[in-house]
Amino acid sequence: MTVVAKVRVHGGQPTVEAVFTGGYIEATASPKGDLDLPGRWVDWENRVPAASWISLAWRADDDRLHTGARTALDRLLHPAHTEPYDVGEIDWPSWRTFVASPGDPQLTMAGLRPDLWAVGHSTTKTAAVIQQDGLILADAPDSPSLSILRDWLTAWENAGRPAPEAYTPTLVPAGDDQGLAGWHLRLSL
Repeated sequence: MTVVAKVRVHGGQPTVEAVFTGGYIEATASPKGDLDLPGRWVDWENRVPAASWISLAWRADDDRLHTGARTALDRLLHPAHTEPYDVGEIDWPSWRTFVASPGDPQLTMAGLRPDLWAVGHSTTKTAAVIQQDGLILADAPDSPSLSILRDWLTAWENAGRPAPEAYTPTLVPAGDDQGLAGWHLRLSL
């Protein structure tokens, strides 16, 4: 999941000038042939029988074998429950930005087919996403992740499906346990 910020530095202080959806492809020594697979932050991928992948905000809580990522992806590839999102066509840039802005630790993005991405909620035990085509997939009709996804969709509709440009960006200083500094981008409506 990528939200791009245009940042300028004046007098040593960064300022966000604009926020928009988009992505980037990292420069590599060899050509990248699979543009449907993100270049970073993929926690598990399948190559057969068809390409699929998953990216978890909770990757630090997964084990070294990526058991949680594998299990969540499998639940989404073989959902026990599907339903259409009948409220209207998904405005993907709006939805992605809205759901990314709170920085929920259970946020999940997946590519279940090479040309169809999905965003939603997952844990080590449950998973639910909405695909770009408006189909909702879940591990069960009473899935806790499905309930949270529905709440997110309701909040998005109630907010008026805000455009990425509608958010107020803020840069928050960040550091890690090794003393390295950086910035976190926070978005608010």
